[in-house]
Amino acid sequence: MKKIIIITAVFALLFSANAYSQICCGGGVYDIAVLSLNKKSLFNVGLKFDNYTGVWDRSGNWLKTKQTNWQMSPAFSGAYRFNRHLQAGVLVPYLINKNELPGLPSNGSGIGDIVASGRYEIFHEYALYKDSKKLDEKTPYIAVTFGMTFPTGKSDENADNEIDVTGKGFYTTSLGLSMIKTILKNKFQIGTDLSWQHSFEKTYNKYYGSELSSPYKRQLGERFNYAVTANYLINFYNSVSLAFAGYVQGNHKIDGSKIDGSNENSFGFVASYTYYPKTYIRLTPLVKWNIPSDNIGINAQGSLMFSFNFVYYIENLEDL
Repeated sequence: MKKIIIITAVFALLFSANAYSQICCGGGVYDIAVLSLNKKSLFNVGLKFDNYTGVWDRSGNWLKTKQTNWQMSPAFSGAYRFNRHLQAGVLVPYLINKNELPGLPSNGSGIGDIVASGRYEIFHEYALYKDSKKLDEKTPYIAVTFGMTFPTGKSDENADNEIDVTGKGFYTTSLGLSMIKTILKNKFQIGTDLSWQHSFEKTYNKYYGSELSSPYKRQLGERFNYAVTANYLINFYNSVSLAFAGYVQGNHKIDGSKIDGSNENSFGFVASYTYYPKTYIRLTPLVKWNIPSDNIGINAQGSLMFSFNFVYYIENLEDL
């Protein structure tokens, strides 16, 4: 089923033209709720529109979708910084599906899978040290990322039909690494985000709401996410970024046995523009498109996604 992507995503870059260097705080295409060192918390309201353009068959051939097939998702997220190294966030999506498949309802909606995330920041690049106000200019930004996805959405187990599905139905954990290095100070940065996801096995007693005569256990394959992002700071009010991102996921398991041909992989590009009218406000429109090609993305959907995020930050400058 359609993958619920959190994701919106680019670097969160905050600054003050008079007092601070351009501050890069980490976060890639899989994490929008990220705080820089001089921010205490944030609130984000986003809207994503994902137009599914086709699917891959089991032979690795791209099949273009002819009927209307899209998903719209308003989402709310927030983050809080506990100290110089540790911060956490939560994302709550709502899914609206549209698909003109014969014999099925054309619309479905509901809350999606809620995601809790965190990061432990080891180094901060171009951010003021909390104790000495000395600029950290040598070390790159490095953070260990971790998270948990809760199956709060309707999955193929309890949804009435495919159009009503708004979640995967599995508890999922993630562990990763986020790194950023400035190439040209206040102008150009390169970042890498890597993460590994593990889904826990669950027992299916019903499928699309119908009781099964023979329950079975199912588990998603291990998944590796990757993203490389280039970010260009035009000035103190504008920046643009381009990311190459994707994932590789292994075969699913039924009753402990791997199912051949159930693996997935996909990649694409993300382009975004960010406007900072104030140091505590960020506006980010974004477009993402997957690259269809034979033998890539088996069982994964191709799509063209548009999103917009409004982020409001609560500053904590008095502690610096």
